[in-house]
Amino acid sequence: MKQQKRIAMFGGTFDPIHNAHINLALAFIKKLKLDKLLLIPTGVPPHKADLDIVYGEHRLNMCRLAAQDYKKIEVSDIEVKRCGKSYTADTLRQLKEIYPDSELFVIMGADMYMTLDTWREPDTIFSLASVCTVPRDNNEIEQLKSKESEYSKRGCKTVFLDLKKSDISSTIIRKTVYDDGVISKYVDPKVEKYIYANYLYMNKSVINYDRFDKVLKARMGEKRYIHSVNVATEAKRLAKKYGADVEKARLAGILHDITKETPSEEQLIIIQRSYIKLNDVESPSPKLWHAIAGAAFVRYYMGIDDEDIFNAIRYHTSGRANMSVLEKCIFIADFTGAERDYDGVEEMRSLANKSLEDAMTFGLSFSISDLAKRRLAIDPNSLACYNEMVLRTVGKKNGNKE
Repeated sequence: MKQQKRIAMFGGTFDPIHNAHINLALAFIKKLKLDKLLLIPTGVPPHKADLDIVYGEHRLNMCRLAAQDYKKIEVSDIEVKRCGKSYTADTLRQLKEIYPDSELFVIMGADMYMTLDTWREPDTIFSLASVCTVPRDNNEIEQLKSKESEYSKRGCKTVFLDLKKSDISSTIIRKTVYDDGVISKYVDPKVEKYIYANYLYMNKSVINYDRFDKVLKARMGEKRYIHSVNVATEAKRLAKKYGADVEKARLAGILHDITKETPSEEQLIIIQRSYIKLNDVESPSPKLWHAIAGAAFVRYYMGIDDEDIFNAIRYHTSGRANMSVLEKCIFIADFTGAERDYDGVEEMRSLANKSLEDAMTFGLSFSISDLAKRRLAIDPNSLACYNEMVLRTVGKKNGNKE
């Protein structure tokens, strides 16, 4: 006779998942001798429907990262995929279809257990799974025991686990991130990196360069990070020289490549979610997406909603007609950062100290010539920018005023 599998459902918002969640899962795996424990992030939790929670895909990804090192813990997306609110009775029915010969358990907090009889279809829950919970303190045990007696009359089997109460909570973690505090003691390092990389739970109304350092280091390698710092330094210098906003130059410079090492499919998702329309050259050219996605990420994900900063990042590789002084500073700083050592960089730096337009013309000539030699499409924004710079130069030579 085939042995019955023992499988537990551990649902929750997991916004974000933390070490106490994993410790609880491992404790129940041991106590119940489970073959598998399913972490199931909720789609729209019925008891938190009016709260602002992050995208289900983020919570799923964080759960997967937290569970990565534990053989018996798996992450299920059945509630995130489900339309509408997530009800435990519906999930248990679905699990029973997936695992028809298994003994099911459902794990929940003590506060949830105390109100279980008010949930949707509590008797369905009682019939499909044993209910597992953890008393938070000695005072709560008697209350739970009273509820257990009440529920047992309706066919519910309850399992209590004696586990030391944790002070960790998702609420504390979100607040700590919002306040630019340290969360490394609360979450798996991979989850911490994910939170910073995706700018989750941050205070978007406050500019904090220490936070930006964490975000950049979570999203890119050391070489790209050094480049970003160098571009910010050079952009500040150029902004001061030519009269642009120095602080905006620093901000656009440090963030200009924020999606450079993001996979192209993820760049495209950021662009699409930001309702940015790609032109006929950009659309089939993933190498052009990082600047567009970067500008969208900074505006819509990080909350830095400044048109000049958006455009400085958006056009830092292509250029465009009618660029602001700030945009030109970022474009040139990207070419002339301290670590750049290509043939012609010293001439570019020399030109940048004399004229933004002359440096722009040189940089665009370099880029356009390289694309033409490789028979690659040239962004019409680059051509428009190049023509504008050349015509300005011609006008100056002929003694015309700009």
